[in-house]
Amino acid sequence: MLYILPLLAGVSLLIPFLLFAGCTGQAPDSRLEGTGWTLTGYVTNGTPGQVPAGTSVTIDFGNGGSLTGSAGCNHYFASYEAKGTTIAISQAGSTLMYCTTPGVMEQESSYLSFLGQVKTFMVEGDRLVLADGKGSAILLFAKTVPPVPESFAGTNWTLESFHSSDAASSVISGTSISALFGDDGQVTGSAGCNSYFASYTLSGITLTIGEPGSTKKYCTTPEGVMPQENTYLANLGQARTFAIQGTRMSLADANGTTLLSFTKSALPE
Repeated sequence: MLYILPLLAGVSLLIPFLLFAGCTGQAPDSRLEGTGWTLTGYVTNGTPGQVPAGTSVTIDFGNGGSLTGSAGCNHYFASYEAKGTTIAISQAGSTLMYCTTPGVMEQESSYLSFLGQVKTFMVEGDRLVLADGKGSAILLFAKTVPPVPESFAGTNWTLESFHSSDAASSVISGTSISALFGDDGQVTGSAGCNSYFASYTLSGITLTIGEPGSTKKYCTTPEGVMPQENTYLANLGQARTFAIQGTRMSLADANGTTLLSFTKSALPE
């Protein structure tokens, strides 16, 4: 489902096509690595469409050809290769949440479908245009303005998804995993069944977490909760860096590969 809107921010719909026609008089900027963008609109068959109010669709180009972002409801991930103004994006995978905001799931499906059609790109200042094989612009972005980071310590984080080299998975429905990094160098929380605790040290964005201890309960429901708990605690121990963007935090290993993604939540009572 696309949402029709007037021309975005007064910008002519011709601009994306002029960019690809080489009418800007400037060499294209092909530096995507390490940049983040927020979707401002679609173009399909020459008709613009906008992101539904209250949702945000993003794309972040990481190091080593990794690509992640929010499709409006779920987080997605893919790989990409860029050369000059040509770009190839692999089929995206995503978490499996269902959001009830009207139009958001239809938008997500449309966005991921368009992303798979992208063949070329143009960076022009704080704007990114992704185009199909015919050079027609289909996705329009503005550079993401980094929000003021939340404090790492003293914030309660609820796990949203696990990541591996080629997949991401949501937390099992009916379970909740959390992490609260205290000012005393201790991290505590729920691993889904048991409460856990560990020491941590922090230097800049470099993070080291000690081997966690936990209570010794055994939970039988929901199915898979104990393997999930073991995976979480293992990933937590592998974390070496963290990154915070607004209300989201990710923990990554020594290679910069994301292991765990969290969202900010209320402090436990």
